[in-house]
Amino acid sequence: MRANPPIFNGNRDDADDFISKVEEYLLLNDNVAGFNSPKKKVTLTLTFMQGAKVAKWTRGVRAWLLQLTPAQNTEDIWNEFLVEFELCFQDTQAHQKARTKLEALRMKMPEIDIYVVEFKKLVRKSRYTLGSHEMNQHFIAGLPMAVTEDVLKDPKPTTYPEILRKTLASVCAKQTIWALYK
Repeated sequence: MRANPPIFNGNRDDADDFISKVEEYLLLNDNVAGFNSPKKKVTLTLTFMQGAKVAKWTRGVRAWLLQLTPAQNTEDIWNEFLVEFELCFQDTQAHQKARTKLEALRMKMPEIDIYVVEFKKLVRKSRYTLGSHEMNQHFIAGLPMAVTEDVLKDPKPTTYPEILRKTLASVCAKQTIWALYK
């Protein structure tokens, strides 16, 4: 068992981290009796939500849970809780904002590590799939032209790891050449 998730007091900046920590906690305790009950998962999560900003909302969720019959204790309860939590506490436009940032993301030479980390983060936040054909093309589109030309030379890469490997090789080669001229 792991330590309890942090207490959530309604601060939107903490909402994503809170839900992630709750899900980790539930996964680690999946074999504990009752932890696989959707109704109990919601009830447990409510115990980690405290303070004036969440009091009214948690009372409403508790009232909803009390109305449910044992036959209604399905995964839909947990899923509905997550949807309602997102609507009330999380930034519902986060994925759209991330998509806008992803569209504008461009690699600056020689900062390949920064580009890769930011690209992966924005793909995840955008709710896209890393390694999909669309994201592979987008990754390439954000590279400097000289690097793009190297990446697209035969044999053309088809997977994200292949694209990344060729990108890293190109950037390293260009850094070596630049170092020789300094």
